[in-house]
Amino acid sequence: MRAHPGPAPSFLFVDADPRALAALRRLVRDLPGMKRFALGVREALQLMGEAEPSVVVSSYGLPDGDGLHLLTCVRARHPGTACALHTTHPPPTRGLEARGITWMDRAAPPQQVLELLASLG
Repeated sequence: MRAHPGPAPSFLFVDADPRALAALRRLVRDLPGMKRFALGVREALQLMGEAEPSVVVSSYGLPDGDGLHLLTCVRARHPGTACALHTTHPPPTRGLEARGITWMDRAAPPQQVLELLASLG
């Protein structure tokens, strides 16, 4: 959790599956802050150009790129942005931690996902 209350976080969720994005939209509707949703890397980059998010959550396989690569680039350009890879099977944790990326289990119960998102924001 954030130590000091400040402006509400802004979230960007990236997933190639519109149903997964719809489920995330329903899940996070009560989280404070702006939430935006993208179906791929190109759309995510466009949205980040309009307003820098404080948290980016991406699935692994995207139609126009790799979600892990997207998150790695986000961390390189915006080191203060929290990033999470949203996938069923975790990649090697040490590799993610070295990049400053958190793994978010796609099969986790909703409350666990909300708690992780709140802690990232």
